[in-house]
Amino acid sequence: MSAAPSPSFLKVIGLLLLFTLAPGTMYFLYTQTGGPESKKELAFHKNMRTALMSGSETLDLAPLTEWPWIEVCALDAGITELELNAVLGFEYEHFSALHWLHLADHWTLMFIDSEREASWGMARPVTSIRIPREGLADLALPSGVKGRCVDFQEEIYLTRRDVPIGVSPVVVRFDIIHEGEE
Repeated sequence: MSAAPSPSFLKVIGLLLLFTLAPGTMYFLYTQTGGPESKKELAFHKNMRTALMSGSETLDLAPLTEWPWIEVCALDAGITELELNAVLGFEYEHFSALHWLHLADHWTLMFIDSEREASWGMARPVTSIRIPREGLADLALPSGVKGRCVDFQEEIYLTRRDVPIGVSPVVVRFDIIHEGEE
């Protein structure tokens, strides 16, 4: 009788190991790295990168999106659920799905559409896009503010700065005071 395990036993052990490690890997992927990028997010990043390369001092987000929206909110990293709801002006039910909010190297754009009737009741479509600070653009908000919303028609101001190679020089500014504001 041999003391070595049989090939079928080793296969079972390998499968058990795989099923044991897969949930841990998925947990790490979603909570530590922000999860995989969606096709919608990748397309938006491509469109935004092209717009930022134009050298303009303003950014119009409307032509960069393929989905309807009436308001966009920029959110800084580390925003809490209460702060998010205060910025949005309504209770956002899917806060736990925003796995990247704790990452300091990302900020978020939330595109909000008007509330409408759905088969389960009233719904407000919200599309969340994370923006990598170094790879695409940094975010500037007013001091002490974790998020700010603007209308569909409002332009967003950009500035550029000197940075090392590999870091985006663009800063998306949500801290500009517009005419009539104080």
